[in-house]
Amino acid sequence: MSKKIYDDHLLYLIAKPLIKRSTSYSYRKVEVRGLENIPTDGSVIITPNHCNTLMDALVILRSKKQDSVFGARADIFKRRLIARIMFIGKIIPMVRQRDGLRNVLKNNDTQEIIVEALEHGLPFCLYPEGKHRPAHSLQPLGKGVCRVALAANTKFGDSKPVYIVPAGIEYGDYFRYRSTSLVTYGKPINVTEFIKNLNVENEAQIMDPLRKEVAARMSELITYLKDDEHLNDKWTLTKMLAIDGKKKGYGDFGTCLYDSMMENRKVAASVDQALEQEPERMKELLDDVAKFDKARRKKGVSIYSFRKIKHPVLNAVGKGLAALSGLPYWIFSAIVTLPMWVTFKLIKGKIRDKAFANTVGFGVRFSLGNILFLLYAILAFCLLPWFCALTFLLLFIPAYAYFYDYIEGMRRYISDLRLLREKKLRKTFKEIVKSYKKTF
Repeated sequence: MSKKIYDDHLLYLIAKPLIKRSTSYSYRKVEVRGLENIPTDGSVIITPNHCNTLMDALVILRSKKQDSVFGARADIFKRRLIARIMFIGKIIPMVRQRDGLRNVLKNNDTQEIIVEALEHGLPFCLYPEGKHRPAHSLQPLGKGVCRVALAANTKFGDSKPVYIVPAGIEYGDYFRYRSTSLVTYGKPINVTEFIKNLNVENEAQIMDPLRKEVAARMSELITYLKDDEHLNDKWTLTKMLAIDGKKKGYGDFGTCLYDSMMENRKVAASVDQALEQEPERMKELLDDVAKFDKARRKKGVSIYSFRKIKHPVLNAVGKGLAALSGLPYWIFSAIVTLPMWVTFKLIKGKIRDKAFANTVGFGVRFSLGNILFLLYAILAFCLLPWFCALTFLLLFIPAYAYFYDYIEGMRRYISDLRLLREKKLRKTFKEIVKSYKKTF
């Protein structure tokens, strides 16, 4: 008897804890909020935003104990071996409209598999935007998630309710390995009750209201900016306003990611509102923001270096001493993880979409990291006394993470030093923030 998508494959059971651990190591800090919002009395469809390729699926998988079936773009499944591996990993193909109407019809078979999984108690996770985009906004949602929800409700909605649980994913940085990750689950939409309250028989009349409700609830779980031609500049201004006067910026060590996200949401909403109320003034200000952002990037200054520091010189000295004290272990880390970070660097240099960088980092950590650990364990216990071998392995485990954390710390430290001599940049930052607060 062939296995179903909701059955556990031995390879999956072995790989899952390793994947979850490697996902955790891919971020220096992870937070999960709202797990209590995931219902236990019915079938669950999870709808996160899609902003960082494969990592979006991995942080969802890591965020909760229960497994999920995931939907992924169909072109990945063209090779039989890949398709088999995907099936073992509970990942099924989702054909998009751009793949052609004839291919879209294949989603009918996929839909049956999804509904069957939901009926057997396994949640289904689908990214309704259809494609990833590293931005603090939402793209138009497709109809796929609504079709699945309606099909499931038609089949077994009378016996148990069907829920859509919106989810928001936030990263401290979309492109840097070892940034931060926040997953927030929102209040569920009871699709069964939603349909009854609409009191319509035509499925098409249900689709749009349901899709709008899902989009609205998803937008409440991320730092949300309206999608327009000023999106990037609005996000830069949001960061500038959010970190103004603060000792720490979003995603720094010691900060609560959820609280930072909620603060950023308020600032982002005010920026969107200001653009609606005073479009001409805001466009002028956003032009200044774009010029400032280009200038500070050219100078190699991080946006977080503009946070308020009482004693910048003493702060620089303290960070310098910390960097020196951590240098010996960083050198050790660089040596023992050489095959990993060199491989990462080579692959990263060849990819066109920068958003795949974190996925590559995870892949290297998951594959080469485990291989190196086994190799070092064999060599260490064969060549060294047991306590020396054990000490070496304990030092190796966090080495890859520390290697990148140290580099990130040095990047920000150097950025702080550069900003000390960039008086014009500091002045421009203050003028933009002051201008916004004074006008809006």
